[in-house]
Parts: sequence; C-alpha cells; structure tokens
Amino acid sequence: MWRFLASMCVVMSLLFSGCGPVISPSPRPTIYAFSAHGCLGCIQDKPRIDQLEQDGYRVIRIDVIARPDWRQRYKIVTVPFYLVVCNGTILLRTNNLNLVIRTVNNGCKVQR
Repeated sequence: MWRFLASMCVVMSLLFSGCGPVISPSPRPTIYAFSAHGCLGCIQDKPRIDQLEQDGYRVIRIDVIARPDWRQRYKIVTVPFYLVVCNGTILLRTNNLNLVIRTVNNGCKVQR
C-alpha cells in the first residue's frame, strides 16, 4: 500500500510541477526513450518500443523538443536515445535499441 501511495505522489508531482524525471527504484527495468518529432530513426524504432510496452516493460517516452529540461538533465545530444534504469540506477545509456532489448530481456545485465 505504501509503495503504491509513494508512486502516486511521484506521478502527481510530475504531472503538476513540470519538473524533470524522477528515477525511482522498480523491480522491473524502465526504458526512457528520447525522441523528436520527424526523427527518422525514432519513427523506425517506434514499433519495437511499442512491442516492449506490450511485453510489460515500462517505457517513458520523452520528446526532446517539447521537454528540453529532460534532454539537458540527461545530456542527450542525439535521438533516438535510450536509458535503461534498473533498481533506481541508470544501467545503460545508448542509441542502440538492440542493446536495450538484450539488456532488459537478460534481467538488467548489460549485453555488449
């Protein structure tokens, strides 16, 4: 119950404060997908990102044009770009979606 209430507080603070992302511990990996409208690579990766969501992974999509604060906070210089967060720690920073998929499918063990 407390975990649910804490997560709702985080969600509500994000919705109403306009602050940047909050990376909190979670038993499953979270994928932060940075993209921009009209980005060809982002458009090509979209079906695979959608599939990860359908497979039960939490995907947070961030448009770097609409949310430059997120882009600056995580020093994103190119899109598409991905962060994989496991247990509250950024485990992987990459523009390689195949590496993201291998990492989350292996229980957050980075596959190179």
